[in-house]
Amino acid sequence: MNALNVNTAGGVAEQVLAVARSLVAGAPNPQAREQAQAVVDRLSGPLRVAIAGRVKAGKSTLLNALVGERLAPTDAGECTKIVSRYSRGQSYEVVAQLRDGRREPLAFTRAGGSLDIKLGALREADIATIDVAWPTSTLETITLIDTPGLASLNDENSRRTREFLEFEEGKPSDADAVIYLMRHAHRSDVAFLDAFMDRSVTAASPVNAVAVLSRADEIGAGRLDAMESATRIATRYSEDPALTGLCAAVVPLAGLLGETGLTLREDEVAALRMLTNTPDDVLDRMLLSADQFCDTSASELTVELRRNLLDRLGLFGVRLALQEIRAGRATTAATLGPILVEASGLNGLRQLITRHFMPRARILQARSALVALRALSRQLVAVVPQVAADIDRQLEQIEASTVQFAQVRGAHLVGSGAVVVSAADRAELDRLFATLDPVAALGLSSGASKEHVQQAALAGIGKWRTAASDPLADPTTVEVCDTAARVLESIYGATLR
Repeated sequence: MNALNVNTAGGVAEQVLAVARSLVAGAPNPQAREQAQAVVDRLSGPLRVAIAGRVKAGKSTLLNALVGERLAPTDAGECTKIVSRYSRGQSYEVVAQLRDGRREPLAFTRAGGSLDIKLGALREADIATIDVAWPTSTLETITLIDTPGLASLNDENSRRTREFLEFEEGKPSDADAVIYLMRHAHRSDVAFLDAFMDRSVTAASPVNAVAVLSRADEIGAGRLDAMESATRIATRYSEDPALTGLCAAVVPLAGLLGETGLTLREDEVAALRMLTNTPDDVLDRMLLSADQFCDTSASELTVELRRNLLDRLGLFGVRLALQEIRAGRATTAATLGPILVEASGLNGLRQLITRHFMPRARILQARSALVALRALSRQLVAVVPQVAADIDRQLEQIEASTVQFAQVRGAHLVGSGAVVVSAADRAELDRLFATLDPVAALGLSSGASKEHVQQAALAGIGKWRTAASDPLADPTTVEVCDTAARVLESIYGATLR
């Protein structure tokens, strides 16, 4: 029975891919062929995840932490002015994708670890994206996209991000999912998340977005309990109706601490060990603020080295590192680095990405590709109306016949608490909406017979159809129950083939 695969996201993605490939083969002009091929390439490649947020929210720092290398520049000014895509490559390469469709290789160097990209004679306005190919395994299943900050003093930078990410009439987002960084839930943050939601696809869902409470270590002036406070705030945001309908979860993150933990050097730990020899009263005074920490006469450690520690760790990170060294739990980069990474919340964010994005990667890609094909169809109406009509018909059939878009939304409604059910029903719905293997989705053992699968599916259909018909149930609960019944009907139908 494991051959049954009706519940996988690959099915709808392959159907959309087939439509795109047929359009490549029969495109009426080179422009349409190029656009259709772009859809094929997108569906055939890794999941595209954009990192977005207001200026100086820590986007580039987070990208570096997720990659495990300092690639994107993270200076005090506004660094990211052009949308930059980081993907796995066979070699080191940086290419500018121009707005006129041409691609131009760019020269680059690494300054202080991060990339210093030379635009040469190109103007920023001429460039749509900068594509960075880097041979690292962390980018094998995901392409990370660094975007200019929203609410920038230079509105042109913010416009590039909105243009790249937001769903508009006739235009899909250029990202399949987004990690949105915010210092607090500002109205503009909620507005952006709302704009990123794709309402053009059946049962659109906020499951393609997660929010990050960024620079969480700065809460309470970087006290040692800063991350605990940030976790409580993130939990409160996760229960806020204004956000639960727009993103799958909110998690706290100290991006700088995570990036530094992954790239910590022995000379930096040596400087920290030297600081631990400072008398307690002097060190306590130094750790009250950044200014006192860098006071010329405060320590034998040079001011330059102390400033570097602050730049790399922040005040919270310095306090935490000194505490761990003094306690004897970490005295080298190899032992201190993982402690800093764990404290940063980076591992929690990685788990969130793995749990929310990766199992649904193909369905998220299919959603993006379907919107792109619809937009292309509208362009072709005036040129080849029959081809456009055929594309629309195939896409409508895909949407009507698949339950996978509804599954994604159902998973969010249940996971976010928008629909409240018993613990047993919650476990059953989680299996039905997220488990790829249909036998496991039914809660059966791998050796279950065809008859057992049919019986379990029929029992579930009856249960959830009855629940969906309850006149006292609210619309979202009815939607979830109806989706569960549809999933079970798909499983039962597959046993008859």
